[in-house]
Amino acid sequence: MGSVVAKIVAIVVCAFIGGGSRYLIGAVLPVTAGFPWATIVVNLLGSGLLAWLSHAETVTDKWPNALTVGLGVGGLGAFTTFSTFSLDTVRLLTQQDWLLAGAYLATTLIGGLGLSWLGFWSARRWFSFPVVEEA
Repeated sequence: MGSVVAKIVAIVVCAFIGGGSRYLIGAVLPVTAGFPWATIVVNLLGSGLLAWLSHAETVTDKWPNALTVGLGVGGLGAFTTFSTFSLDTVRLLTQQDWLLAGAYLATTLIGGLGLSWLGFWSARRWFSFPVVEEA
């Protein structure tokens, strides 16, 4: 039970930080020329960071599990936003801004996959260690 409580507390604390960070980025990067820059930034950063975090968790046992869960579920879950991405896409489509909608979709999907790959790659590089095989 203590482990579950620790995870919930970590999720709540990290969600507060992640959601607050997303709000601040939205305040600094407002929508310009119809393009939702803040949503792109948080989703691309979140893709890379979540991939890095998920790979780092499998490589090292040095972090408390509650912290890893808190950062992933709470922090990055509150930081990123699929629903706003979907709403922004629908808004661009209903405004018949096909080029901007296509650019937004492509940037988010291709950029998200690219940064996820970069997150896995950098975690692998950062936490590289020699593999010792048993005879």
